[in-house]
Amino acid sequence: MLYYKSREFIGFFIGLLSVLVALSPSPIFYIALLTLSSLIGYEVSRAIAFRFFFFAPLTLFFSSISLELGLLCALLLSLYVGWKSWLFEDFLKALLVCIYAGLLLVFLLQLKELESYSLLKLLFFVWAVDVFSYYTGKKFGKHPLALRLSPKKTWEGLIGGALAGALVLILFYGLKGLIWSVFMVATALLGDLFKSYIKRTLGIKDFSHILGEHGGFTDRFDSLIFTAPLYLFLLKF
Repeated sequence: MLYYKSREFIGFFIGLLSVLVALSPSPIFYIALLTLSSLIGYEVSRAIAFRFFFFAPLTLFFSSISLELGLLCALLLSLYVGWKSWLFEDFLKALLVCIYAGLLLVFLLQLKELESYSLLKLLFFVWAVDVFSYYTGKKFGKHPLALRLSPKKTWEGLIGGALAGALVLILFYGLKGLIWSVFMVATALLGDLFKSYIKRTLGIKDFSHILGEHGGFTDRFDSLIFTAPLYLFLLKF
């Protein structure tokens, strides 16, 4: 395997690019976030046979004005699709794309507006959990965590990722970070399992292959977009 196609190189490149985007001026970050929303929206839409992937960045746009407008946008767009086809399945597909690939990403924008370094801390936490979960599970994993949802995920991997994530948060926030890590690791795991549920029920391995062994953008950023709302809540309250 060529080095530039390896899992480690692609992971490092994505990480470096994410840091640069997180530290970029607000307009550039906003454009990058709309682009990520479009990419995730496209991958999810293609997987569930839904045409209107642009509903995702549209929902994100209105959510960036206010969360209330974003939620209203998601519901009205879903209603429009369901009304046109008169299929409740299409209504639910639209709602999934709008919320998962659109509305959830606005919390990353809110973290950026709160403080760029808060977003960086979240990135480091998610990376630590993902990386140590993967390599600990690969080296020591014997006991499946959720066999039906994610066959390769193990309890040993979860423990390794949880310890790494807790260490990162302790370094940033002290003892408070240890308490936070319990909830944030669980949320990161649920973000991964949420994505895995969609893939398993659809019978696909990854949402795309654009990022090599990392799959697609949906596969790579699943835990990040799930933990962002909780992290923002903890920072505020």
